[in-house]
Amino acid sequence: MKKRFISKKKTRFRLKFLGIVFLIVLSFAVSLSFFSSFFTQSNLPSILLKNSLSTDFSAVETNIFDFLLDYTIGEQEFEEDIYDGSTSPQEYTPDPAPEENQTEPLIYIYNSHQGEEYGGDVLSDYDVVPTVMMAAYRLREHLNNAYLPTMVETSSISEVLKSNGWNYNQSYKASRLLIESAQKTYPSIKYLIDLHRDALPYESSIVEHNGLTYAKILFVIGRDYEENLALAEKLSNLLNEKVPNLSKGIMRRTSSSGGPVFNQDLSPNALLIEVGGQYNKISEVNNTIGILAEVLKEVINE
Repeated sequence: MKKRFISKKKTRFRLKFLGIVFLIVLSFAVSLSFFSSFFTQSNLPSILLKNSLSTDFSAVETNIFDFLLDYTIGEQEFEEDIYDGSTSPQEYTPDPAPEENQTEPLIYIYNSHQGEEYGGDVLSDYDVVPTVMMAAYRLREHLNNAYLPTMVETSSISEVLKSNGWNYNQSYKASRLLIESAQKTYPSIKYLIDLHRDALPYESSIVEHNGLTYAKILFVIGRDYEENLALAEKLSNLLNEKVPNLSKGIMRRTSSSGGPVFNQDLSPNALLIEVGGQYNKISEVNNTIGILAEVLKEVINE
Protein backbone atom coordinates (compact mmCIF):
# COMPACT_ATOMS: atom_id res chain seq x y z
CA MET A 1 0.00 0.00 0.00
CA LYS A 2 2.73 2.39 0.87
CA LYS A 3 4.56 1.82 -2.38
CA ARG A 4 1.36 2.20 -4.41
CA PHE A 5 0.46 5.45 -2.60
CA ILE A 6 3.82 7.00 -3.49
CA SER A 7 3.34 6.09 -7.16
CA LYS A 8 -0.03 7.86 -7.31
CA LYS A 9 1.48 10.93 -5.66
CA LYS A 10 4.23 11.09 -8.25
CA THR A 11 1.68 10.69 -11.02
CA ARG A 12 -0.43 13.57 -9.71
CA PHE A 13 2.67 15.75 -9.40
CA ARG A 14 3.70 15.03 -12.99
CA LEU A 15 0.21 15.79 -14.29
CA LYS A 16 0.09 19.01 -12.32
CA PHE A 17 3.52 20.02 -13.61
CA LEU A 18 2.57 19.26 -17.22
CA GLY A 19 -0.65 21.22 -16.77
CA ILE A 20 1.24 24.26 -15.56
CA VAL A 21 3.69 24.03 -18.47
CA PHE A 22 0.78 23.74 -20.90
CA LEU A 23 -0.88 26.84 -19.46
CA ILE A 24 2.36 28.82 -19.68
CA VAL A 25 2.89 27.82 -23.33
CA LEU A 26 -0.74 28.59 -24.15
CA SER A 27 -0.54 32.02 -22.48
CA PHE A 28 2.68 32.83 -24.34
CA ALA A 29 1.13 31.80 -27.68
CA VAL A 30 -1.98 33.93 -27.08
CA SER A 31 0.12 36.93 -26.01
CA LEU A 32 2.40 36.56 -29.04
CA SER A 33 -0.59 36.40 -31.35
CA PHE A 34 -2.14 39.47 -29.74
CA PHE A 35 0.99 41.60 -29.94
CA SER A 36 1.76 40.46 -33.49
CA SER A 37 -1.73 41.60 -34.49
CA PHE A 38 -1.22 44.89 -32.66
CA PHE A 39 2.09 45.58 -34.37
CA THR A 40 0.62 44.73 -37.78
CA GLN A 41 -2.26 47.16 -37.30
CA SER A 42 0.15 49.85 -36.16
CA ASN A 43 2.17 49.53 -39.40
CA LEU A 44 5.41 48.89 -37.60
CA PRO A 45 8.56 48.10 -39.55
CA SER A 46 8.36 44.63 -41.06
CA ILE A 47 11.65 43.65 -39.49
CA LEU A 48 9.99 43.83 -36.06
CA LEU A 49 7.28 41.38 -37.10
CA LYS A 50 9.79 39.02 -38.65
CA ASN A 51 11.90 38.95 -35.51
CA SER A 52 8.87 38.48 -33.24
CA LEU A 53 8.07 35.26 -35.07
CA SER A 54 11.61 33.94 -35.01
CA THR A 55 13.47 32.08 -32.29
CA ASP A 56 15.98 34.94 -31.86
CA PHE A 57 14.43 36.31 -28.69
CA SER A 58 17.32 38.69 -28.05
CA ALA A 59 16.51 40.41 -31.36
CA VAL A 60 12.83 40.63 -30.37
CA GLU A 61 13.74 42.25 -27.08
CA THR A 62 16.04 44.78 -28.75
CA ASN A 63 13.53 45.76 -31.42
CA ILE A 64 10.66 46.16 -28.96
CA PHE A 65 12.90 48.26 -26.72
CA ASP A 66 13.86 50.52 -29.65
CA PHE A 67 10.21 50.77 -30.66
CA LEU A 68 9.16 51.89 -27.19
CA LEU A 69 11.94 54.47 -27.09
CA ASP A 70 10.92 55.88 -30.49
CA TYR A 71 7.31 56.32 -29.43
CA THR A 72 7.81 57.60 -25.88
CA ILE A 73 10.70 60.04 -26.14
CA GLY A 74 8.88 62.24 -28.66
CA GLU A 75 10.14 64.61 -31.35
CA GLN A 76 13.46 66.24 -30.70
CA GLU A 77 14.63 69.72 -31.62
CA PHE A 78 17.21 68.77 -34.23
CA GLU A 79 16.77 66.45 -37.19
CA GLU A 80 20.00 64.61 -36.34
CA ASP A 81 18.29 63.54 -33.11
CA ILE A 82 15.08 62.18 -34.64
CA TYR A 83 16.39 60.48 -37.78
CA ASP A 84 18.85 57.65 -37.23
CA GLY A 85 19.23 56.42 -40.80
CA SER A 86 17.34 53.18 -40.22
CA THR A 87 13.68 54.14 -39.75
CA SER A 88 13.03 55.34 -43.27
CA PRO A 89 10.97 53.01 -45.50
CA GLN A 90 13.11 54.11 -48.43
CA GLU A 91 16.55 54.88 -47.09
CA TYR A 92 18.29 54.93 -50.47
CA THR A 93 16.95 56.37 -53.73
CA PRO A 94 18.39 54.64 -56.82
CA ASP A 95 19.80 56.84 -59.58
CA PRO A 96 17.12 57.24 -62.28
CA ALA A 97 19.68 58.34 -64.89
CA PRO A 98 23.20 57.07 -64.09
CA GLU A 99 24.33 58.09 -67.58
CA GLU A 100 24.00 61.71 -66.36
CA ASN A 101 27.14 61.33 -64.23
CA GLN A 102 30.00 63.00 -66.09
CA THR A 103 33.39 61.36 -66.54
CA GLU A 104 35.24 64.65 -65.87
CA PRO A 105 32.97 66.35 -63.37
CA LEU A 106 33.49 69.89 -62.17
CA ILE A 107 30.86 69.53 -59.44
CA TYR A 108 30.44 66.61 -57.05
CA ILE A 109 27.06 66.35 -55.28
CA TYR A 110 26.51 63.98 -52.38
CA ASN A 111 24.15 63.44 -49.43
CA SER A 112 25.69 62.64 -46.06
CA HIS A 113 22.15 61.87 -44.85
CA GLN A 114 20.69 60.07 -47.83
CA GLY A 115 17.47 59.04 -46.11
CA GLU A 116 16.22 62.53 -45.23
CA GLU A 117 12.70 62.72 -46.63
CA TYR A 118 10.33 65.39 -47.89
CA GLY A 119 6.58 65.58 -47.43
CA GLY A 120 3.93 63.90 -49.54
CA ASP A 121 3.32 64.98 -53.10
CA VAL A 122 2.25 63.42 -56.40
CA LEU A 123 4.91 60.75 -55.84
CA SER A 124 2.99 59.42 -52.84
CA ASP A 125 0.40 58.05 -55.26
CA TYR A 126 3.13 55.71 -56.53
CA ASP A 127 4.39 54.77 -53.06
CA VAL A 128 7.65 56.63 -53.69
CA VAL A 129 9.14 58.62 -50.80
CA PRO A 130 10.82 61.88 -51.95
CA THR A 131 14.31 62.24 -50.46
CA VAL A 132 17.29 64.58 -50.64
CA MET A 133 18.84 62.18 -53.14
CA MET A 134 16.07 63.09 -55.58
CA ALA A 135 17.02 66.74 -55.08
CA ALA A 136 20.64 65.82 -55.85
CA TYR A 137 19.68 64.05 -59.09
CA ARG A 138 17.54 67.02 -60.11
CA LEU A 139 20.33 69.52 -59.42
CA ARG A 140 22.73 67.41 -61.49
CA GLU A 141 20.31 67.55 -64.42
CA HIS A 142 20.05 71.34 -64.24
CA LEU A 143 23.81 71.80 -63.95
CA ASN A 144 24.62 69.45 -66.81
CA ASN A 145 22.11 71.33 -68.96
CA ALA A 146 23.97 74.51 -68.01
CA TYR A 147 27.22 72.94 -69.29
CA LEU A 148 28.64 72.46 -65.81
CA PRO A 149 29.76 68.79 -65.72
CA THR A 150 28.31 67.22 -62.59
CA MET A 151 28.13 63.86 -60.87
CA VAL A 152 26.12 62.56 -57.92
CA GLU A 153 27.56 60.10 -55.41
CA THR A 154 25.38 57.00 -55.60
CA SER A 155 27.24 54.77 -53.14
CA SER A 156 25.15 53.92 -50.08
CA ILE A 157 26.21 55.79 -46.95
CA SER A 158 24.42 53.13 -44.91
CA GLU A 159 26.60 50.40 -46.41
CA VAL A 160 29.77 52.40 -45.69
CA LEU A 161 28.68 52.80 -42.08
CA LYS A 162 27.91 49.09 -41.73
CA SER A 163 31.15 47.93 -43.33
CA ASN A 164 33.17 50.10 -40.92
CA GLY A 165 31.11 49.35 -37.84
CA TRP A 166 30.06 53.00 -37.51
CA ASN A 167 26.74 54.43 -36.35
CA TYR A 168 24.58 57.10 -37.96
CA ASN A 169 26.32 59.93 -36.10
CA GLN A 170 29.42 59.15 -38.14
CA SER A 171 27.71 59.80 -41.49
CA TYR A 172 30.07 62.69 -42.30
CA LYS A 173 32.98 60.35 -41.68
CA ALA A 174 31.44 57.90 -44.14
CA SER A 175 30.80 60.55 -46.80
CA ARG A 176 34.38 61.76 -46.33
CA LEU A 177 35.68 58.39 -47.51
CA LEU A 178 33.53 58.68 -50.65
CA ILE A 179 34.64 62.27 -51.31
CA GLU A 180 38.32 61.41 -51.01
CA SER A 181 37.85 58.44 -53.34
CA ALA A 182 36.04 60.60 -55.89
CA GLN A 183 38.72 63.30 -55.72
CA LYS A 184 41.38 60.71 -56.54
CA THR A 185 39.34 59.20 -59.36
CA TYR A 186 38.17 62.54 -60.76
CA PRO A 187 40.84 65.24 -60.25
CA SER A 188 38.62 67.59 -62.28
CA ILE A 189 36.31 68.07 -59.25
CA LYS A 190 36.41 71.64 -57.94
CA TYR A 191 33.11 72.00 -56.07
CA LEU A 192 31.64 69.78 -53.36
CA ILE A 193 27.95 70.13 -52.49
CA ASP A 194 26.41 68.19 -49.61
CA LEU A 195 22.61 68.45 -49.99
CA HIS A 196 20.41 68.14 -46.91
CA ARG A 197 17.01 69.28 -45.77
CA ASP A 198 16.17 71.17 -42.61
CA ALA A 199 13.74 70.22 -39.81
CA LEU A 200 11.29 73.08 -39.25
CA PRO A 201 7.59 74.00 -39.52
CA TYR A 202 6.18 74.15 -43.03
CA GLU A 203 5.35 77.86 -42.80
CA SER A 204 9.01 78.60 -42.06
CA SER A 205 10.28 76.53 -44.99
CA ILE A 206 8.51 78.19 -47.94
CA VAL A 207 8.42 81.46 -49.84
CA GLU A 208 6.02 82.43 -52.63
CA HIS A 209 7.09 84.44 -55.67
CA ASN A 210 5.34 85.06 -58.99
CA GLY A 211 2.75 82.37 -58.36
CA LEU A 212 5.25 79.65 -57.42
CA THR A 213 6.12 78.19 -54.02
CA TYR A 214 9.78 77.59 -53.24
CA ALA A 215 11.52 75.62 -50.49
CA LYS A 216 13.84 77.92 -48.58
CA ILE A 217 17.60 77.39 -48.53
CA LEU A 218 20.07 77.54 -45.65
CA PHE A 219 23.86 77.38 -46.00
CA VAL A 220 25.87 75.78 -43.19
CA ILE A 221 29.57 76.54 -42.80
CA GLY A 222 31.72 74.61 -40.36
CA ARG A 223 34.69 75.93 -38.39
CA ASP A 224 36.48 79.04 -39.71
CA TYR A 225 36.53 78.31 -43.43
CA GLU A 226 36.57 81.84 -44.86
CA GLU A 227 36.77 80.87 -48.54
CA ASN A 228 33.81 78.51 -48.15
CA LEU A 229 31.96 81.30 -46.33
CA ALA A 230 32.65 83.81 -49.13
CA LEU A 231 31.25 81.39 -51.72
CA ALA A 232 28.13 80.77 -49.62
CA GLU A 233 27.58 84.51 -49.21
CA LYS A 234 27.73 85.07 -52.96
CA LEU A 235 25.23 82.31 -53.62
CA SER A 236 22.93 83.43 -50.82
CA ASN A 237 22.83 87.03 -52.07
CA LEU A 238 22.15 85.98 -55.66
CA LEU A 239 19.37 83.63 -54.57
CA ASN A 240 17.62 86.47 -52.77
CA GLU A 241 18.00 88.76 -55.77
CA LYS A 242 16.17 86.24 -57.93
CA VAL A 243 13.57 85.20 -55.33
CA PRO A 244 13.33 87.52 -52.28
CA ASN A 245 13.88 85.65 -49.00
CA LEU A 246 14.61 82.36 -50.75
CA SER A 247 17.85 82.05 -48.78
CA LYS A 248 17.68 82.17 -45.00
CA GLY A 249 21.35 83.05 -44.97
CA ILE A 250 24.28 81.24 -43.44
CA MET A 251 24.57 79.27 -40.22
CA ARG A 252 28.13 79.32 -38.95
CA ARG A 253 29.44 76.53 -36.76
CA THR A 254 32.75 78.11 -35.74
CA SER A 255 35.61 76.48 -33.89
CA SER A 256 34.90 78.70 -30.87
CA SER A 257 31.51 77.01 -30.55
CA GLY A 258 32.98 73.57 -31.14
CA GLY A 259 31.47 73.38 -34.59
CA PRO A 260 31.99 70.34 -36.82
CA VAL A 261 34.01 70.28 -40.01
CA PHE A 262 31.30 68.98 -42.43
CA ASN A 263 34.18 67.85 -44.72
CA GLN A 264 34.70 71.49 -45.77
CA ASP A 265 38.42 71.18 -45.09
CA LEU A 266 38.64 69.06 -48.26
CA SER A 267 38.01 72.04 -50.56
CA PRO A 268 37.59 75.83 -50.31
CA ASN A 269 34.55 75.29 -52.53
CA ALA A 270 32.81 72.75 -50.30
CA LEU A 271 29.29 73.65 -49.19
CA LEU A 272 26.53 72.15 -47.05
CA ILE A 273 23.16 73.32 -48.38
CA GLU A 274 19.83 72.57 -46.70
CA VAL A 275 16.96 72.75 -49.19
CA GLY A 276 13.54 73.00 -47.54
CA GLY A 277 12.29 70.94 -44.62
CA GLN A 278 10.54 67.68 -43.86
CA TYR A 279 7.12 69.03 -44.88
CA ASN A 280 8.07 70.49 -48.25
CA LYS A 281 6.65 68.96 -51.40
CA ILE A 282 9.17 67.71 -53.93
CA SER A 283 7.68 70.19 -56.45
CA GLU A 284 8.65 73.07 -54.13
CA VAL A 285 12.12 71.62 -53.81
CA ASN A 286 12.39 71.32 -57.61
CA ASN A 287 11.47 74.99 -58.01
CA THR A 288 14.30 75.94 -55.67
CA ILE A 289 16.79 73.57 -57.30
CA GLY A 290 16.26 75.37 -60.62
CA ILE A 291 17.16 78.73 -59.07
CA LEU A 292 20.12 77.25 -57.19
CA ALA A 293 21.49 75.88 -60.48
CA GLU A 294 21.18 79.33 -62.07
CA VAL A 295 23.18 81.09 -59.36
CA LEU A 296 25.81 78.34 -59.28
CA LYS A 297 26.31 78.86 -63.00
CA GLU A 298 26.70 82.62 -62.54
CA VAL A 299 29.22 82.31 -59.70
CA ILE A 300 31.28 79.54 -61.29
CA ASN A 301 31.43 81.31 -64.67
CA GLU A 302 32.50 84.67 -63.20
